[in-house]
Formats: sequence, structure tokens, C-alpha cells
Amino acid sequence: MKSQTVVIAEHTGGVIQPVTYEVVSFAVELGKMIDRKTQVVIFGKSIRTSAQQIAEKTGLPVIGIENEYLDLYNGEVFKAAALKALETVDSGYICLPHTATGFDLAPRLAFFLHASCITSVEKVRAGNGDIRFVRPLFNGKLQAELAPATHRSVLTILPGAWPPVEIHPEAKGSVDIVTTDLVPGASRTIASKESEKGTLNLDDAEVIISAGRGIRDPENLHLLKKLAKIFPKSALGSSKGACDLGWLGYEHQIGITGQTVSPKLYIACGISGAVQHIA
Repeated sequence: MKSQTVVIAEHTGGVIQPVTYEVVSFAVELGKMIDRKTQVVIFGKSIRTSAQQIAEKTGLPVIGIENEYLDLYNGEVFKAAALKALETVDSGYICLPHTATGFDLAPRLAFFLHASCITSVEKVRAGNGDIRFVRPLFNGKLQAELAPATHRSVLTILPGAWPPVEIHPEAKGSVDIVTTDLVPGASRTIASKESEKGTLNLDDAEVIISAGRGIRDPENLHLLKKLAKIFPKSALGSSKGACDLGWLGYEHQIGITGQTVSPKLYIACGISGAVQHIA
């Protein structure tokens, strides 16, 4: 039996994050290159509805791992849930979104699976009898091409590197829900709090003007706000650095640990050229 490519889905309160379907798109492309099928895994407290949604949209089989402690992300518990799901799947590649959750969970899994861990994948290539993954270095100024040296590999996929999967299956994939008795040991996640969002969600903006530390002074933000007012359906974004300085709230943050956006026009001001702001 051939090993499969596994996608670990990401959701918030049962709402599937769009980046999950981007990772599915990557996995399907990879599967065609190496002749392997794709399996989706999702974790949660009550996950059947979300699992069925993924199965209907992609046509892929979905395994749902349910446990009361999987309602909020906890690295220890999610790692144990992933290992539980992978017990029944011969997985060659385990793929996650390169988000705050994904790049925390990926190295944990790689360690316990004795697998390679390649993060921030933005391209995949076949050559010289092996599969190679391309990731950015030095804020996107260089690229590294990596070939795993182990049977299993854990990958994180950069948001925006692949379009969301657009599969219209004739029949939905199967859904298998497994209830497990996992209990957190060293730590337990009590609650999570989202940043407040303004009247216009960055996801809905057609034009985004983003500020970075390079604007030098928060007093210069009025120039960006003035520019944004020129365009309808515009919004003000920010790099993590500018948010960390308190110039803008974290609800404005764009990038790996912020929001993933796809506006018609993106103007980055005073930002170093990190890949998430130029992709």
C-alpha cells in the first residue's frame, strides 16, 4: 500500500480557515507528482460538521479526532491527537499551514515521528529522482531548495503560495470520527482572545496600504490613512514590527502570524520586503 499525503486542517470555532484549502491544493499537486492519495485530518471538540464540509468541498476522505481539550489549540494535546490519527495512516508527507498554529505543531510532530521538518514551503519541484521543496530565506531575498532525507516529512505551506483548492467532486469524501481520551499534562489552554476588527475586514479590502517600522514615526501614519482614503474599499494594514511598537493594533497585522490577504492592490510602506508582503 502506497503512503499518503496528510493535510492537517485548521479551523477557528468550527469555521475552516481558507488557508486549509490552500494546503489541500498543494497536497493534491504533490500527490499527482508522486502518485499518492491525500487524506485530511481535523481536530476539535465537536468536529463532524466541519469534517463533512471539507469532505464535500474536496472529495477527500477526512478523519476527525474529537476530544474536549481539542477545542482550543494546545501544542501538547494537538501533537498527541495528530500521532493518534497517524497511527492508521501510512503518511509520507504531513502538511500544515504555516500559521502560528502550524509552525508550532510541525516541529513537535517531526521530532516524535523522526521525520524531516521543512517550513515555509512556497514551491515544489521534481528532479533527479526526488522531490524538492523551495522555501524563502532572508525575508525572501534568497531561496533554499531542500530534499527530505527521511521516509516521513512534516511540511508547513506558506499562505498564498497555492490557490485554494477548486475541486467539485461528484461524491463527497468519507468522514471517520474518532473520540479519544487525551488529557493535557504540562499545560492547558484556558481561553483565547481575538483582536477586535474594524468595520472593514482586511479580507474584504480591495486596496490595502500597509505600514512598517520604516515609516520611522507613528505620526507619519496620517499620510498612509490619507492615501487609503483615495480608494474605495481600502484598509490600513501593518507589519508585525509596527504592531509590536504599538503604532497600530494587531487586528491590522498582515503576514505569517497575522492575516492572509488577497487585495487587488497592495502598497507596502516602510516594510523590509518580507515574503508575506511581496508574494
